[in-house]
Amino acid sequence: MIRRGRGNRRFPQVHAPDIMQLASLFWFYKDLDVCAERLSSLRRQNPDTPIYGLFGGRSEDAPAASTALSRWLDDLYIYPKERDALWKWQHGDQLIAAWHRDRGHALPWDTVFVTQWDMLLLEPLDRLFASLKPGEALFSGLRPAHEVEAWWGWLNGADETKRRDRDAFLSYMDKRYGFRGELLCCLFIVACLPRRFLDLYVEAGPPEAGFLEYKMPTMARQFGIPFCTDHPYRPWWRQEPATRDVPIRARLLNAVGDTLPREAVLEELARPGGLRIIHPYRGSFPL
Repeated sequence: MIRRGRGNRRFPQVHAPDIMQLASLFWFYKDLDVCAERLSSLRRQNPDTPIYGLFGGRSEDAPAASTALSRWLDDLYIYPKERDALWKWQHGDQLIAAWHRDRGHALPWDTVFVTQWDMLLLEPLDRLFASLKPGEALFSGLRPAHEVEAWWGWLNGADETKRRDRDAFLSYMDKRYGFRGELLCCLFIVACLPRRFLDLYVEAGPPEAGFLEYKMPTMARQFGIPFCTDHPYRPWWRQEPATRDVPIRARLLNAVGDTLPREAVLEELARPGGLRIIHPYRGSFPL
């Protein structure tokens, strides 16, 4: 199901080729009060930026999500398949690809920033991604598999289900592209995806196998998409032995799931040049 939001809003369809039109793809599935606060803040900071919604929650909750949040959205897409929350988290690439196939391809944007509902954005997007160039993809924590496979649960083979999933994705890459190289990995927290990447991703029709945190960067490299590495978004990997006991300031961008303390966020916000994307933070934080 697709619902249109902010129907009176108009964006330019033609712009100079060297000017990138950045859009926000707000990915959410619950806690509508928090989402409303995040979207209100996102809209105030970025009044001329398209904000598209991707709802991945339960289908019965979609009408409430539309009613609560459409005022801030230029378009709202409801992921149509009935899948459990764990599947949607592991295979978030399938949700993003469905959005682009069904709706995003017809909307005006050059690069989408996948804005997660439990993320604090403390500056406008043009400042947060000032170094991002047209056509580049940005994946926070981008690194080759050999740096993480000894301790990262998605690749170390200790879990049989994850090992089968990894092998199924490698089999797909081998059969379709003759790929037998090394996987690329990331922590899918801060992610900017150019249109060409999603065009090719949808065309490739990747299977429901693998995990988006090695699947998407590996396929981006296969497609020849350049990566933006000149950015401050260096996430904390909880399982990495060398950094397991770092202080809280080094954990302000992580995929662990426990919300960060408000005091740590305020300290970082007061720090000149401090990190301006925080994840995860699930409480109220009006700017």
